[in-house]
Amino acid sequence: MVMRVVRRKIRSAIGRFNKLDFVQFAIRGRILPFRVRRVAGPDSFDAGPDDVVVISVMRNGRKYLMPFLRHHRALGITKFVILDNGSTDGSIEFLSKQPDVTLLQTDAPYHAYENTMKRYLAERFCRNAWCLCVDVDELFEFPRSAQMKLTDLIGYLNERKFNAVITQMLDMFSDAPLKNSTLNPASDLVDQFPFYDLSWIKKTIYTFGEVSDWSLMMHHGGVRWMIFGTSNGLTKVSLFRMDGKIKPFVYWHHTKNARLADISCVLLHFPFVDSFYAKVMEAVESGRYGHLTTGEYNSYAARLLKDPDLSMRGSDARRLQSIDELVDADFLVESADYREWALSRSARSEP
Repeated sequence: MVMRVVRRKIRSAIGRFNKLDFVQFAIRGRILPFRVRRVAGPDSFDAGPDDVVVISVMRNGRKYLMPFLRHHRALGITKFVILDNGSTDGSIEFLSKQPDVTLLQTDAPYHAYENTMKRYLAERFCRNAWCLCVDVDELFEFPRSAQMKLTDLIGYLNERKFNAVITQMLDMFSDAPLKNSTLNPASDLVDQFPFYDLSWIKKTIYTFGEVSDWSLMMHHGGVRWMIFGTSNGLTKVSLFRMDGKIKPFVYWHHTKNARLADISCVLLHFPFVDSFYAKVMEAVESGRYGHLTTGEYNSYAARLLKDPDLSMRGSDARRLQSIDELVDADFLVESADYREWALSRSARSEP
């Protein structure tokens, strides 16, 4: 018992040490470049203030890669930079054949280098451009996206001299038991996992930068709180411009020196597929995500072992019909200025 307590305290101290700025920015930031190698794709490319580069850190995400690339290509993304962290499922072979993907590899431990990896990708490949950090089980969307292109959104942000956008994560799921929620890579993810639940989301004041609208808030909890009892943070700054001033991935998922936009965007998140059980058990055994997050995976494991027929869909779940309904539900925010600008753009594009 005593040794178990000691080990837990040591892991906790290491977890806190890893989050210190001088460790993340100075020590690990200097080490990581020597632990990264390029596998495929260009080593560099031209990108400017009107361009968006997608960056992602991945391990064993093969089943997500087709819908991930398909969705973001449809938004207009032409440059992807993916850092693989030990995939063994065919992801490397698939990504190596994609002409718009720069594929890198590292064996650095994810729990210690997570934000250092992402910051490295942003600083190396997104200089002067907009950087969109998305996990391969996430799809980026924005208000009025049915009427506008991503280039329109970037034009709005540049015109108003914003350099960062708050993004809210929204967990998506099917109405089938989790063990039967098979992902088909050839089909649209939203069609397969169309439900979400806002009833357990708690909102607090955003404390990692100055917001132009107090309705731009931190989100916590959500369906994972309802099902597993985990108090997940759901708010990130995933879209930002590397303008020489901003510092990304501080305070874990946030930024310094950001001029935050007057809207929020969404990351549709699709973790609840039939392979979720295996991922949870591997995370608990390996401790890959670090001391604090391993505790979260322990909660997942406990519920999954207790209820092998678990379904994520509760009585308050809704089927996603459009991104704009998330604005109407006060999950996403759009200012009056953005709304008027978007409507004027839409009107000008009509025949």
